[in-house]
Amino acid sequence: MSDLITGDTQLAATKQAVIAAVVAKELAFQAKLAPFFTDYSSWAVKGAKSVSVPKAGSLTAVDRATGVQGDASVLTFAADLIPLDRNMYVAWIIDSSDEVQSRVEVQAEYARRAASAIGRSHDSDSIALLQTAPVTTTVGNISQAIILEMRQSLLAAFADMNQLYLAVGPDQEAKLLAIAEFVRSDSYGRLPTALQTGVIGQIYGINVVVHAGIAAGNYYMWEKSGVYFANQLQPSMSSQGANEFGSSATRNAMDFLYGHKLGQAGLYLRDNNP
Repeated sequence: MSDLITGDTQLAATKQAVIAAVVAKELAFQAKLAPFFTDYSSWAVKGAKSVSVPKAGSLTAVDRATGVQGDASVLTFAADLIPLDRNMYVAWIIDSSDEVQSRVEVQAEYARRAASAIGRSHDSDSIALLQTAPVTTTVGNISQAIILEMRQSLLAAFADMNQLYLAVGPDQEAKLLAIAEFVRSDSYGRLPTALQTGVIGQIYGINVVVHAGIAAGNYYMWEKSGVYFANQLQPSMSSQGANEFGSSATRNAMDFLYGHKLGQAGLYLRDNNP
């Protein structure tokens, strides 16, 4: 009886599983800011072009005197719409001759880099959105006074102290390091919030995130419910034959459909620099 050979046909499913795992890991690594925003992806159902996030005012308690009728209160509801308008797409074709002669796992490498590009786009859109937030009243590099000013503004808008984030670029991180009140997780042990989220430390109870995509001179502070996002189509990849480039050549495509929106008014700020 001849030997049975395990080949590409038998291993194709495992190869795709490995690529899918690579894509998920790379996307999570590159989309660094997503964990710090409110995620409404579960509401982005098939057929929707936007996600409607309901919001309401608050009720006020009154001290009702005994035997006196209390007045009824009402809530006024409104909605924030998250447009699902970002349809990011990456495609590639690899000539079968080139692939077979390459020592690199070409398909996995392309998939990894495609996921990186999509993840970066998610963060780039987030940063561009934060750049449209209202400004603080002080111009200049980040400082103790500016941080306290932004913090005061957010707390006055009833922000949750446990959900405040400050995002800076590498240049402003250098300024933060000169502020004695900035506590780094590598100096004082792992902070409660510095799991694997990208939070590098805290200042006045505010979680600090460093992102290389933030332009020099810029920094942002927000409460988690101040920024929304929704992923309608999670990063998906498919392949089809492209035998005009060789018998085993394939055309591959990856796409990702999502949207961002500034959320509760008063819960997001940016610097006052250009």
